[in-house]
Amino acid sequence: MQQARQWNVTALFHSRKDAEEAVERLIDARIPKDRVRLVPGDEIDPKGDPDVWNEEMPTPKQRLGILESLRGLFFPDDERFTYGEHLRRGSYLVSVQVTDAEHDSVLDILDDEGTVDMDAREDRWRAGGWAGPVVPPNAANEDASVWRRDAGRSRPRVRSYVGGPR
Repeated sequence: MQQARQWNVTALFHSRKDAEEAVERLIDARIPKDRVRLVPGDEIDPKGDPDVWNEEMPTPKQRLGILESLRGLFFPDDERFTYGEHLRRGSYLVSVQVTDAEHDSVLDILDDEGTVDMDAREDRWRAGGWAGPVVPPNAANEDASVWRRDAGRSRPRVRSYVGGPR
């Protein structure tokens, strides 16, 4: 018998209000609070419009603070840098650990108004000179204990990462 997979579903939001409303909807859907995490980027490094490339690069200490705020979230290290950039530019990250049975309903809750289309935003940044990492949506991962993005279960505004068996 195959063991249930673990999932981490993530979405970025334009505003704290939208992110908090998503968290409340998750809790209303009986997702335990200890499996839901909100990371407020603008409170780490408040800047202007997150869609505008800012020539002022964060110091190594600022970048470490942003990346440190992502420690313990279940997605590949190579994507941690990109999430850090979204947070540095003012987005709010909601990350949820879910079971197979909860996955689709959580995906629907997070794929709502106020959610950022991460790929489109990153494409605009690259067009403006950002040289962040290019991560293929279905990068090969031979080790089932390491988290990887599942392109078939992700959406443009919500990413699903699958981990090892429970």
